Amino acid sequence: MQPEQTVSELANEVLTRQAKARADRGGEPIEEAMEAVLNTEAGRELRELRDGPHGEEGVQEAQVEAARDRARQRAEDLGERLGEVPGPPTHG
Repeated sequence: MQPEQTVSELANEVLTRQAKARADRGGEPIEEAMEAVLNTEAGRELRELRDGPHGEEGVQEAQVEAARDRARQRAEDLGERLGEVPGPPTHG
């Protein structure tokens, strides 16, 4: 991962590495290997990341946003288990 790398670039890098490894192992052409990789669950998720709305974001920015989303979801899940209505925190 490079400091200025975008989500799209990182996803392409991973997809290419996986396709190359598959082609090297199985002796199939790289194009066929890439198609096979893209048809896996992980490949579909990487393609969605690459082509999605966050594709041009920096990787670090996307990681921070993903961490915030996970924290928000955990707080909402905990609130539901405790019977609380989710909302902004209240102070004082």
